[in-house]
Amino acid sequence: MTSENGALLELRNLKKHFAVGGGMFSGIMGTKTWLKAVDGINLQIEPGTTYGLVGESGCGKSTTAKMVLLLEDPTEGDIIYEGEDALNMTKDGRRNYRSNVQAVFQDPWASLNPRMRVAGIIGEPMEVNTTFTRGEIRTKVGDLLDEVGLDPDHGTRYPHEFSGGQRQRIGVARSLALNPKLIVLDEPVSALDVSIRAQIMNLLMDLQKEHGLTYLLIAHHLATVRYMCDKIGVMYLGRLVEESATDELFDNPLHPYTRALMSAALPSHPDDQREEIILTGEVPSPVNPPSGCHFHERCPSMIDECSTVEPIRSVPVEDHGVVCHLYKD
Repeated sequence: MTSENGALLELRNLKKHFAVGGGMFSGIMGTKTWLKAVDGINLQIEPGTTYGLVGESGCGKSTTAKMVLLLEDPTEGDIIYEGEDALNMTKDGRRNYRSNVQAVFQDPWASLNPRMRVAGIIGEPMEVNTTFTRGEIRTKVGDLLDEVGLDPDHGTRYPHEFSGGQRQRIGVARSLALNPKLIVLDEPVSALDVSIRAQIMNLLMDLQKEHGLTYLLIAHHLATVRYMCDKIGVMYLGRLVEESATDELFDNPLHPYTRALMSAALPSHPDDQREEIILTGEVPSPVNPPSGCHFHERCPSMIDECSTVEPIRSVPVEDHGVVCHLYKD
């Protein structure tokens, strides 16, 4: 089942603002300062595809992932899953949502309980959420370990007995335990050795084809999203500034920030020529973002209205949206 527009997951004007600072008199004076981690993003993820969110650290990618996983409650906006509002589901509806939306986290050291054996780590979601017998769970755990490229007999071991890449495979196996439809991949390879990253990415793509999985991939490494994603959204200071199919985005980046990201990335071949863009200044604070376009203070292409007028999304190329005053319908 999907929503009316065919999306498995849709985020509508999603925001997450955190109350920060203010000192001892903030409560008395009735004022609060807000950190706008995510400030109104809209996106759709089609079934069986991979949607990548990229941007600098602190731009709101992981906060978005936490809201999709219902680990953070949005300040405003909607999370629509298979046409239903995930934020207003019944208790049973939320249980079903959590079973169908799983996660693979960045750090395989921190995401696995060091006191549990691998079979227990993978089998725990089935113990809690299904009526499987112990024998059925044991068989399923062995099948999952085999599917991610590990020996089924390794279920008796503890996480510390595995390498980083093997632990991430265990995390992937655990995410598959309840046969989910959507998996949030939060920087799934950034903590791994370069030699292991391609193996894990290939594993994830093979599993996607085999099970018809949908991925939301959170990453800052452009080579990862280019390899894995069907569609990419570029975030800056809590907002989505550009969105396009992967090939179109890399062949024709429109937003000045996207072009700067492409310029900073390592080329895929030493002979590749690319425009060198050096951004001045630091990323502004999300507590007090600039007026108008949040990027204007660092933008090499700024025009007068950028500092005062908030840009709106336009589509200068089919299915390629950009939030920038340089492109107007």
